[in-house]
Amino acid sequence: MEQFLQRYTYSWRLNGWLMHDIFLCIVLGLGFLLLLFIVIKRKSLVISSILLVVFIVVSNLVMIVFGLAGRSFPIKSDSPIYTDDSQHIAVQMVQGSENNGTSNGITHLIAHYLIVAVNLETGEKQWTKSASHKDTLIGNFMGGLLVHHRDDEFGQLSLLDIATGKEILSEQEFRQQYQPLIDKLSNGAHQMVILQNNLYLEGVDGKFYHFDGETLSENPKAQDFLTARFFIETGLPGYFATHPQSVEDYQVIQDFSQAVLTEPAIQAYQNLEPKVIDVDIAKKTALVSYRQTQRESADHMVLFYDMNNHQVLWEENIGVINPDQQQPGIRTLEETYVIQAGDRLLVLDKETKNRNVQYHLRWNRPID
Repeated sequence: MEQFLQRYTYSWRLNGWLMHDIFLCIVLGLGFLLLLFIVIKRKSLVISSILLVVFIVVSNLVMIVFGLAGRSFPIKSDSPIYTDDSQHIAVQMVQGSENNGTSNGITHLIAHYLIVAVNLETGEKQWTKSASHKDTLIGNFMGGLLVHHRDDEFGQLSLLDIATGKEILSEQEFRQQYQPLIDKLSNGAHQMVILQNNLYLEGVDGKFYHFDGETLSENPKAQDFLTARFFIETGLPGYFATHPQSVEDYQVIQDFSQAVLTEPAIQAYQNLEPKVIDVDIAKKTALVSYRQTQRESADHMVLFYDMNNHQVLWEENIGVINPDQQQPGIRTLEETYVIQAGDRLLVLDKETKNRNVQYHLRWNRPID
């Protein structure tokens, strides 16, 4: 009951999720018009009271149903976690699923997409931006965050300011300034990768290209980078965002990840879906996630494993994760770990293991 009341309270605030905010604005707008009507028409106290009671009942039902106070809204990551150069702002695209009923035994879900930026120092929302399934975050590039947009058979690009969420370059401006690049784009974001502020891609003509922010040129190495990204991020989603080292090491990374899972200390969790979510090849350490029990509703744990001494150094409960996501999102920074676990974004201090930030992605506010 306490959790429902909290969700109900939060549902009466703008939170960045487009459909929620639309319904909230409609309800508040109708309430304002009703009050204006009562004042102008000078209705009797009885009629005014009846109108207000009816409005309050209906508006509360609307916000419980459409404001999702009374419905589940599981959230999963839809992109790696990116940061600005100072590592003070984290940005991620997330997907929320709204249950739209069941027919013939099939549950129908409506997916909502949102780009969320969180201030890692204050734990407050930096900005939010509504998105769609056609949008994909590519990474830090040209002083901003590069976004790919699928436009039927074509691909488009835009550039966002990480600090404000405003467009540095809109789709139209990007197309006007870098037409040769746009002409080569496919509608698939998986054919692009950013490494050390350089964009590599496979063009619609089947050739491979390099774009440095000014000039587009053919570069066969782009194929190697795309292949490496595919193999690495199949097991370690978002790894390239954290580790910009040489991609020639991708086989070493895969072998190391597999070796971690075969360690006796990790094998103890083999029935609880252990997954390596981040590795440091130089220090020979790894972050591993697993579920506390085999129930889908069970909390996930993250442990830090040292391959040098073959031991678990620490563990942390990070809460429930959307079953569709399989494993938490992770971004390793200099002093902290940024972890996306279900509808929460956590900032874990590397030294103290304290949670510096706990942020609610559903309501886009710090967790009290």
